[in-house]
Amino acid sequence: MSEQGRDVGRGMYGTARAVRPTSPDGGRRWCPRGHDLTIGGKQAGYSHRHRLDTVTCGVCWDLGLPGASWCEIDPAEQHTEEQAPDVGLVLVRVPPAVRAGVGQLRMRLDGVVVADADLAVCAPCRRAVLEQVRVDEAHRRLGYGRVLVAAALAVAPPGQGYDWSTTTVLNSPATRAFWAAVGWPGQLGRPDRCTDMVRAVGEG
Repeated sequence: MSEQGRDVGRGMYGTARAVRPTSPDGGRRWCPRGHDLTIGGKQAGYSHRHRLDTVTCGVCWDLGLPGASWCEIDPAEQHTEEQAPDVGLVLVRVPPAVRAGVGQLRMRLDGVVVADADLAVCAPCRRAVLEQVRVDEAHRRLGYGRVLVAAALAVAPPGQGYDWSTTTVLNSPATRAFWAAVGWPGQLGRPDRCTDMVRAVGEG
């Protein structure tokens, strides 16, 4: 990787606007295009704009491919609205008004919401429903939706017995590509709400 490529990873020639959730084991082997970073090379850096660590794929950079650098954000690090920093890219969790009701996860960049997701979680029933994922036009196809899905799963981990489902999913190539890439662990397009969730939205 060239020295300029390394400096891009450090944020010296712009910022890495693409984002990815951090790897569960703390290390990342593959870039978003599937290059093995242990072979292709990588450079760690920092985005001062986003206040996040960055990774630059050596293969993507040397080939001049867009998205060679990206920010990494921990999907489990979720702030309250009152405690969330006003600078950088952060995840904010807004709890529901009632138990098993619909809450929200927000991605804020310098205090402005650029993406959000609605979700309902019932701990006693071990049931969770992802209602909707929205990303501002300027931030689409950059991994923000993927981070929100990872953040939702961090709230109610499938490994702890939570059964996930989603509301209706649009049958478009872009939507299918998104869900095929995120590794969704539950039922897609058919919400499986428990009685507590139904009561919380006033349908029971």
